Amino acid sequence: MKRGRRDTKQRRAATQRRRLFLLAGLGVLGYAGLGLRAVQLQALDAEWLAARAQAQRQGTVHLDPLRGEIRDRHGILLASSASVESVAASPRRIQDERPTAAVLAGTLGLAEKPLGRRLGSQRSFVWVKRWVTPEEADRVRHLGLTGVSLHPERKRFYPSRGLAAPYLGFVGRDGEGLAGLELAFDGALRGASTSLPLLRSARGGRLIRWEADPHARSGARIVVALDARLQHFAENLLEQALRQTRAKHVTLVALDPWNGDVLALAERPSFDPNRFWLEKPNAFRARAFVDAFEPGSTLKPFAVAAALEAGAVRASDRFDCEQGAWRVADQVIHDFKPHGELSVREIVTLSSNIGAAKVAGRLGSQRLVAGLRKLGFGEPTGSGFPGESPGILRTLREAQPVERANLAFGQGIAVTAIQLAAAGATLANGGHRVWPRLILRLESLGGTVEWPSGLGERVLSDRTARLMREMLRDAVARGTGKAAALPHYAVAGKTGTAQKVVDGSYSTDRYVASFLGFVPAHHPSLVVVVVIDEPQGAHTGGRVAAPVFRELAGFALEQLPRRPGGEV
Repeated sequence: MKRGRRDTKQRRAATQRRRLFLLAGLGVLGYAGLGLRAVQLQALDAEWLAARAQAQRQGTVHLDPLRGEIRDRHGILLASSASVESVAASPRRIQDERPTAAVLAGTLGLAEKPLGRRLGSQRSFVWVKRWVTPEEADRVRHLGLTGVSLHPERKRFYPSRGLAAPYLGFVGRDGEGLAGLELAFDGALRGASTSLPLLRSARGGRLIRWEADPHARSGARIVVALDARLQHFAENLLEQALRQTRAKHVTLVALDPWNGDVLALAERPSFDPNRFWLEKPNAFRARAFVDAFEPGSTLKPFAVAAALEAGAVRASDRFDCEQGAWRVADQVIHDFKPHGELSVREIVTLSSNIGAAKVAGRLGSQRLVAGLRKLGFGEPTGSGFPGESPGILRTLREAQPVERANLAFGQGIAVTAIQLAAAGATLANGGHRVWPRLILRLESLGGTVEWPSGLGERVLSDRTARLMREMLRDAVARGTGKAAALPHYAVAGKTGTAQKVVDGSYSTDRYVASFLGFVPAHHPSLVVVVVIDEPQGAHTGGRVAAPVFRELAGFALEQLPRRPGGEV
């Protein structure tokens, strides 16, 4: 019995010794492994670890330079950029999103629940609020929240808010030009990106060392042809016209007929590019460039000019205007007021549809279309504005008398306001084609690039252009454009009232009213086009568009320098 107990004790002792040896062996192996790992880390992988630690603590952030300024022809600032900060978060690093969302929402004026849902996602990066104020950035910085960081960005500012907004365009949150001149000259305005050294705090926050990068290239400054004074006056004028006419849209273009400078380009309604993300995309349209409309009677001077230039008619030739109703094939053409015989000069002055159709019949369909193309209709003006419409000018056969007659008084053709202004400039400057000039120069560290004048080749004789100016002066003095007259200056111009096409046919209650004019009549320094889309109540160009021209032309002649010889 005693022997059995002794054997049991010996077996237990042997088991304990084996366990001790096993534990000791494991311990020795463990310490040996740790030693080998230490040797690896301290000797073999030392450089790799140091580089990794440096990468975790330091890095670089790519940042675009300040976008170039946009200024008007007198140096007035229209667009500039500044450095701002935005708040972002790394949801995976946030342990409890609810208190974090509550604090951030209170600090930044955000809705707590939507923010909480974003912070509770499994994404590695989300924006909390872009372009915060300096005060908001300081408050977030002092909170020291884990997983929340501040990022440097650039923000575009438009000091005059919506002034010339469709013309200038705007810049997106990522610094890319999205419309207007900001899009057309995005590459020059953006310049070359730069890299900034970055340090990370123990909590993962970004600390950026704002040191200049010698390889960075700031964006170029663009000086536009726009005159901010005239633009401001035009926009106030259109705001009044929009209220008075209750129209859908009102557009105005003013340019210098001797170099094509676009001095004013106003739209109403418009938008504020400082808060473009709150606007409807339809508000961004620069309608003067992208919206084509039937011009109605404002096209008559150009059809008549084509006939005079081709020698098909003389200014003194007379046509029977059939007392206001004339059948062409299966269509009856009407005049607003009945007339008997009218000279070509009187056809323009009194705006006879029948007279214009008969002049076009003398010229012929092919020569009519060719003459209008020479004046710039049916193709972009060459301004370079993004998305500019070419309008519509179809080729006609001689066996299409109805289409030819309609084209002569502005039906079956679509033009843009900038096209109409450019063609009007050809009559104003003595017969030279004009390309609208949007910018005057581009200034950068590499030098200054001057934009060439928009005055092009001659497309009409000086005699034809002079005759048309005289006819258009009569149209204001004793024709349909009387509301455009100024007391101390001779005005040349033409009204237009066009029925809109609705569901494939001409509407009887929707119109586009327009006026094309230039002052002073004999040696013009300004060409203006006014387009009013769907005015309510009074709807003719003479009633609603001509008065807008008169107010703008009067202001311009008193405020802007005039060319010698253009006083009367």
